Amino acid sequence: MTIPFDLPTFAIAAAVVAAAYVVFGISAFGAALFTVPVLSHFLPLDFVLPMCTLLDVSAALALGVRFSRESDKSELKLMVPACLIGAVLGVTLLVNLPRQAVIAAFGVFLLAYGLYSLKQGGTVKMIGQGWAPVAGFTGGALGTLFGIGAPPYAIYLSRRMPGKLAFRATLSNMVIFSVSIRALVFTASGLMLADRLAGFAVLLPFALAGLWLGNRIHGRISREAVLRVVAAVLLLIGVSLIVRALAGG
Repeated sequence: MTIPFDLPTFAIAAAVVAAAYVVFGISAFGAALFTVPVLSHFLPLDFVLPMCTLLDVSAALALGVRFSRESDKSELKLMVPACLIGAVLGVTLLVNLPRQAVIAAFGVFLLAYGLYSLKQGGTVKMIGQGWAPVAGFTGGALGTLFGIGAPPYAIYLSRRMPGKLAFRATLSNMVIFSVSIRALVFTASGLMLADRLAGFAVLLPFALAGLWLGNRIHGRISREAVLRVVAAVLLLIGVSLIVRALAGG
C-alpha cells in the first residue's frame, strides 16, 4: 500500500496518533483534540478529518466491543435516541446563532468545568438519569455542527458511573454512535477518498498500540485518576475551542 505522505510526515503522524490514543485508551475520547490540530500543520484538513474520524471509529469499536458487558445499557437507551435527534435537528436549532459565539461559549464552559473538576480532585457529585437525554441531544448537536460531541457524554457519565470500567465502556459506546454519524457524513459528501483510507490503514496499527497502552494504564489507576484525566482533556478541548473561536473558525 502506498503511504499518502512522505516519510518524515509519516513518522510525526505515527507518533502523534500513538500518543493521542493512549489518552483515548484511558478516557474513551479526546484523541481528535491532539491528532487533528497537529496533523493539520502537515496535511490538508479535508484529508485529516476523515482519516482521524476512521481512527476514532476503530478505537471506539475496539473498546466498545471488548468491554460491552461493562456498559450501562439503561443509559445508552436514553442517550442514543436523543443524540440522533440532536444530530438531525442541531443545525436547524443552532444555525441562526453566531457560530464563533457558540464555539467560544462552549469552550469557556468546558474550561471552567475542567478546572472545577481538577480542583475537586476527581470526586464528583452524582446526578439523576433525567440528564441523559440532555447530554445525548447536546452531544449529537455539537458533534454534527463542530465535530465535538463527546464532552457532554463524558461530563454526564462521569457523574453517573460509580465504576471506571462502566464509565469508559458506556462512553465508548456513545462515541461509536457519534463518530459513526460523522463518518457517514464524510462518506456521503465524497471525502472518504482512497488516499484518506490509505492514511487510515497505515496509521491504524499505531492507534491500536496507543489504545493498548492506554488500556493498560487505565487498569492500574483509580477511578479518581481517570476522572482527572477526563477533566484535563475537557479543559484542553475548552482552550482549543476558545482559540478556534478567536481565530474566526
